[in-house]
Amino acid sequence: MAKYRGIAGRILLTLVAVIMLLAGSGKLFGFAPEMVVEQLEGFGLGNDLRLIGLAEVASALLLLIPRTSSFGILMTSSFWGGAIVAHLAGDDYAGTAVPLLLLVLTWAATVLRYPQMFASFTESPPAGGD
Repeated sequence: MAKYRGIAGRILLTLVAVIMLLAGSGKLFGFAPEMVVEQLEGFGLGNDLRLIGLAEVASALLLLIPRTSSFGILMTSSFWGGAIVAHLAGDDYAGTAVPLLLLVLTWAATVLRYPQMFASFTESPPAGGD
């Protein structure tokens, strides 16, 4: 059972990473859909389009590499959190749905793939430890 949970988690994390690679590449290399560019300009982030794309691609790559996936999960979570905040700051409340869904998907996959990341929530600390 644990084997299948791990495989399901890996598939979901790969799906999130592929979405980020596609979206980030468009921003980084200048072929993002006009709607995305206009939306980011509306949020006051038009000048940072390439930087946002670079952060998105870097987060996705970190997520895909097994040795760096823990850091990638944190970077990806931060990226989606930033996207949610940008939509909220731009009074685009409905626009929070996609990044919120991808954030939940990221952490659902993490629970499946790396349940040990949550050990501090379920295990007692050692006696005399901090």
